[in-house]
This record gives sequence, structure tokens and C-alpha cells, in this order.
Amino acid sequence: MTAGRCWAEVDGVEREARPGTMIWHLPGERLISRSDERDPYACLVVTWSVSRRVPRLVPRFTTWPDRGEVLAFNRQLLADYADERVDRRILALASYGQLLWRAHAWAATAADPALPASLRRLVDALEAEPERPWSVAVMAATVGCSPSRLHALFRTHLRSSPHHHLLGVRLRRVRTLLGGRRLSLALIAQRTGLGSAAALCRHFRRQVGMTPGEWRARQF
Repeated sequence: MTAGRCWAEVDGVEREARPGTMIWHLPGERLISRSDERDPYACLVVTWSVSRRVPRLVPRFTTWPDRGEVLAFNRQLLADYADERVDRRILALASYGQLLWRAHAWAATAADPALPASLRRLVDALEAEPERPWSVAVMAATVGCSPSRLHALFRTHLRSSPHHHLLGVRLRRVRTLLGGRRLSLALIAQRTGLGSAAALCRHFRRQVGMTPGEWRARQF
């Protein structure tokens, strides 16, 4: 999925899909059951033909969280597929391996399915509004617990601290914005809650290993 929203059936239950969702299905399985006319979906469909049926290696629904990386992958895959000089068999193996790895990495690090409802609401709020001035006290109040209890919940269910989880959310949003329109670093810092371009560059380089400018140059 690259845009919009839709729903797909899994074991008789509809699951919502949004940008970054990867739906893995085998022959005979139903894919999209319905979509939202107000927010039509866009997606890239890739089919691999194999000589024998293979088991599903990852969950049917997985997520590639960084939408900027998703769009860059799609652009490159389409460009390579249209290039007659590219060996299709090697392209199929490379694309399958890349998507399979992304799905496996997400499944291995995804939030605990037993995530308490209050903590799930907080995690969703952080993803939706990373630009808000979130402090541990504000996050704890959102969940309805003490700061020390919040830290314990994050360690148990997310294997992180509230601060590092929020920083990860903000830096994923930074990569998404870097992969889209040519926004200034100051504006991206404002929209992600990182405060300033200097702070953005410091955190980005520490986590990604390159400057935002270097990362952006590799996407185009």
C-alpha cells in the first residue's frame, strides 16, 4: 500500500490496510474486500511464480513503517522492471528478498499483541502527532498512570523507553518527509517535534549514520 486505505479479509475477519501495509497472499486467497471512496487506495502488486507451492514465511499482514522508503522502493522496482537490460529472474529474487526481510524484521520487532489498550492508544497518538510537545509526564497522564509505571510498560511491551520510542517515531516521520516534497530541515524539525534543524541533524546522523541531506540524495 502506498496511499489511502482499504480492508482485506484474513480468516473471515476484515483488517484495515494503510500506507506501508504489506499483504502477503497465496493463490486462491481473497485480497481486497472493500475500500474507502473518500480515501482511495494505491498499491504496487508484485506476483512471483514458483515451481511449487511454498509456505507463508511471514504473517499475512506486515508493515514497512517508513513510507518514504516504501515509495523509493516502488519507484526503483518499477524503473528496473521497465529496463530491458535488467535480468527479470534476478530482479524477482532481489525484490522478494527485500520485501521478505522487511516483513520479517517488522514481525520480529512488532509491539506485543497483548499491548494494553491504554498504551496502544498512546502509541497511536505518538504516531499520529509526533510534533506535539510530548513529555513523559504528558504520556503518563494519557495512559493514566505514573511516569515510573509508564517506563515499566514500555520496557515490558515495547522493549524501549518512552523517550527512545518517541524519538524513533519522530525520525521515521523525518525520513518520510525527506522522501517527499523538498521541505526545509527547519520545517521538517517543526513538523516532527524535533525542535530545530540542528537537533534533527544530530539525532538523524546518530541513528542512520548519515546526514539528512546524504540520505535524501540517495532516494532520488
